[in-house]
Amino acid sequence: MTVYRCVILEDDDIAQKILETNIKRLPHLEIVQVFSNPIEAIPLLHQGKVDILFSDVEMPEISGLDLIKTLEAPPQIILTTSHSDYSMEAFDVGVTDYLLKPFSFERFLKAVNRAIDNINIKNKASQKPVVQEEQIIFLKAGRESLKFFVNDIQYIEALGAYTRIFSKEKPVLISESISDLQIKLQPLNFIRVHKSYIVPRFKVTGISSRHVILDKLKIPLGVSYRETIEKLFEEKSNL
Repeated sequence: MTVYRCVILEDDDIAQKILETNIKRLPHLEIVQVFSNPIEAIPLLHQGKVDILFSDVEMPEISGLDLIKTLEAPPQIILTTSHSDYSMEAFDVGVTDYLLKPFSFERFLKAVNRAIDNINIKNKASQKPVVQEEQIIFLKAGRESLKFFVNDIQYIEALGAYTRIFSKEKPVLISESISDLQIKLQPLNFIRVHKSYIVPRFKVTGISSRHVILDKLKIPLGVSYRETIEKLFEEKSNL
């Protein structure tokens, strides 16, 4: 459960206690500190470690609205006041909600939920997209092991005891048999479609009676492989 850190900024003792009681009723809220003087709250609010600020408007030395304007990265702000006159200015400076005293617990909860929704939306927007690492495979070419990006391999052709890898770059001769490569590449979603050819299943765009189609490429389809390939293609079509 995510716990949201709250600060109360309220110079009226009764109003302060009401906020404390309401917050403590919700297990996902935590009171970090309670302030009666807005000046004392400024250092903590500038640390960026507060999720929700419950603030009165009219307070000594500086008003809640003026305090908000000093914050470069303000938390979610729920204003609590006895005066409706500040509502337009409050929403102009980006407060989350505006509670008129006295307010019910239901109205308080609605404001809290709105603040949490805003926090979750902001967090989601700031998350970097997960970049999946490209799969690679090392294959023998003479005395060397060459690295291939799996997604770049278009198809593989048998040449006796050797194979030739066709990718986005020039074809490369590999010192491994097509049977050995079939075993290595099967977990990477490659399929054998002919005694002399292996293709990446995820690049198959169609099949005909004699060929497996990879976009603009036509790879021979062996008679003994046709039934298996047709079944795989049917499964893909039904996804």
